[in-house]
Amino acid sequence: MTAGPLDGIRVFDMTIFMVGPWASMQLGALGADIVHIEQPDIDWATLGAGVPPTINGTSIGYIAWNMNKRAFSLDMKLEEYRRRAYELLKTCDVFLVNMRPGVAERLGVGYEDVQKINPRIVYCTVTGWGTTGPMADLPGADGQVQYVTGFGSPTGIEGGPPEIYRHLTQMDGSTGNYAAQAITMALVARERTGKGQRIDLSMLRAGTALQSARIAEYFASGKPAERLGASAAATAPDSAFLCEDKLWLAVSATSKGEWASLCDVLGKPELKDDPRFATNSDRVDNRKELEAIVAEVIGSRPLDHWLFYMRRAGLPCGYPMRWDVLRQHRQVVENNYLVDVETAGWGEVTTGGAAWHFSDTPERWFGTPFPGQHDAEILAELEASRAAQPESVKQGS
Repeated sequence: MTAGPLDGIRVFDMTIFMVGPWASMQLGALGADIVHIEQPDIDWATLGAGVPPTINGTSIGYIAWNMNKRAFSLDMKLEEYRRRAYELLKTCDVFLVNMRPGVAERLGVGYEDVQKINPRIVYCTVTGWGTTGPMADLPGADGQVQYVTGFGSPTGIEGGPPEIYRHLTQMDGSTGNYAAQAITMALVARERTGKGQRIDLSMLRAGTALQSARIAEYFASGKPAERLGASAAATAPDSAFLCEDKLWLAVSATSKGEWASLCDVLGKPELKDDPRFATNSDRVDNRKELEAIVAEVIGSRPLDHWLFYMRRAGLPCGYPMRWDVLRQHRQVVENNYLVDVETAGWGEVTTGGAAWHFSDTPERWFGTPFPGQHDAEILAELEASRAAQPESVKQGS
């Protein structure tokens, strides 16, 4: 099989919890050799932040965020292991860490230390809040970042308190994706310049970048975003409505044509000429009256009725799908959006795979190893690399 786009790239992956491991997992899917570092004899229950559920002493966090990697044991506080780490770093293209500022330096793998060992290395550090400033030394987790970045401010029911996004890991995953993107671009730059460089990325920076449109909207208008429950802020109708069989249907009308089609499907063609709903701006201004009309009509028929007629009309619509249903959905099955992999701790696991597909340099996805599972294999590779070095280099080291 043709190798992935990052085949030949090796990553020293000194990451914990989710944001860093998520980034390296994406690089591994692209074909990079990810050497994930854990302390020898680590308690499995603490891996992945101890996120439940735990099976065979392994948390779901560790299993979910450490696929596409090899596992190597290093206790960076001990000189013997630190020398081994330095030897491994000479063979690496990327160093990735997501610990608080100063931790990597205390362990002897700060940027200056690593750059001396390997001047071509791309060094990426991911923190909660940045490397300087009054919050730099504070821990940063997904929920905290959602609040501090304002991500949770417009989320919640109308008149209710701000809420974090309940599918937790939105900030972790988004920051991890930004990190993988930045590392890939730095590798491209290295091809042009011959030099590695340092990348500083924080969850706070990523969280604000993710909200560029809403932030710009606020500073242009001076109006904070409203909490609208399931309704979208910029378009109407664009919300979830309860059907006759007590199942939810989400439907959007984001253009003039979609609005006209929705009116016809609802059996309310007269709404097209109602001045309250003439344009999207009008519909947003009169959202409550419009949603009340739509809710009454949709509540008169079951979900399958609306899905059939709305899809036939080309309207954006959907419903909350359980994961066991998603697993068998024709669109998902035919495109291999979910994959089955063998993991060391949980056996076979069904999971979301790579988010992209390459025609010539295919992506890959494989299961999570035990910590230290590849110690002998990686040590043998280092021994072979050492044996292949010129005698002058061996003496110099």
